Amino acid sequence: MSKRSFEEVSVESYQENPSIAVSSFFKGLRVPEETKFDLYRKKASKDEFMLHGENDRLEYDGKTDPDSTNSKQYVVAVYNPSKKSVQLYKAPLLNAKVVPKSTKNLAGPPIKSSDVQPSTLRTSLGETFGTKKAKRAIADLERNRVDSDKLADSAVDIVDSVKSASKDLPTRTDLENSVTMDRPTPAANVDATDVEQIYPVENIIPTREWNFIRVGSLLKETDPEKRLEMLPYMKSQYLAKKLPTLTQAPQTTKLQLLYYLSLLLGVYENRRVSSKDKLLERLNAPPETLLDGVLERFTVLRPGQVGRSKNRSFFVDPQNEDKLLCYIMVLILHLNNFIVEISPLAKELSIKPSKIVNLFRVIGAIVKGATVAQAEAFGIPKSSASTYKIATLKVPFKLPQMTRRGRAAR
Repeated sequence: MSKRSFEEVSVESYQENPSIAVSSFFKGLRVPEETKFDLYRKKASKDEFMLHGENDRLEYDGKTDPDSTNSKQYVVAVYNPSKKSVQLYKAPLLNAKVVPKSTKNLAGPPIKSSDVQPSTLRTSLGETFGTKKAKRAIADLERNRVDSDKLADSAVDIVDSVKSASKDLPTRTDLENSVTMDRPTPAANVDATDVEQIYPVENIIPTREWNFIRVGSLLKETDPEKRLEMLPYMKSQYLAKKLPTLTQAPQTTKLQLLYYLSLLLGVYENRRVSSKDKLLERLNAPPETLLDGVLERFTVLRPGQVGRSKNRSFFVDPQNEDKLLCYIMVLILHLNNFIVEISPLAKELSIKPSKIVNLFRVIGAIVKGATVAQAEAFGIPKSSASTYKIATLKVPFKLPQMTRRGRAAR
């Protein structure tokens, strides 16, 4: 009998708050790529979730079994072969089923009804055949019924009461402003006449933090490898390709944007790191003020953590992950004269092109197939131009509508 060798694997971290869900379908299921899923958490219970997804033909519905949440717990392990360690994420298991939409559109036979209201029929049956308790309930209901004719003289008082009660409710403008504040993008200038002012630099990087982005040594250094080593994050093909094009003093602003982009790319690449000390170990000595600002805007403090301690524990939730990606994409738009190829960026960020397209549309960019001129500029075969997606930002600018959603778990 052959012997199997086993390696010791250490647990690097464990995330108690569910950020991943596992759904169980029947064997052999293949879900089309265009299917969209939403995950909801029950307000009364932190361990009960519901899943709903659909496409043109099918609906997918699932939920956790409340009887099994206390007896069974599941975690998803992310293995790091270089460290021989795993990161554990608590994950609820949802039993799910697939329902064809065609079976939900069945129409039953028409029901013949009389002119008598169903409530009147129920009341009559209750008065005739009901128990004493049911008859007493019917009598109480009739006695408490509001007579609309008697309220005619009180109509003005009722209107005044409604106005008084609703005066503190938010207006439509307040709701729209609230939705705007929840957008994952920098604040946009919808009246901009210059494309550079749609997302001005000061709306991407606060002025106080901008003053800490000093790139004088980058301009003086001529060795490409040494210049790359001066950035907070170096393992990026985009940065390695773009940095050699920024060598002149008039390009200082764009060089500062590239430096900040490097920091955001480093935080995104290490978004599973949960402490500032560990994050600093993986970055190349960025100014602490810059990193503090990024953590404040793009991470969520773990429950029980207070203050601004250097060792505070945080995590990047799905909403902040989208926000981080949107800021990265806006910076790349600035650096690329507001035209970006989708495929290379998706490969750079290890994200599906469809998600990149959706986030560019949230930003307000136009995503279309490349034109003949663009295909020639990017070195794309003309035969593939129509399917090669390009994102552009233009004026006049129209901010896309967003629907305000509740705090749903994903």
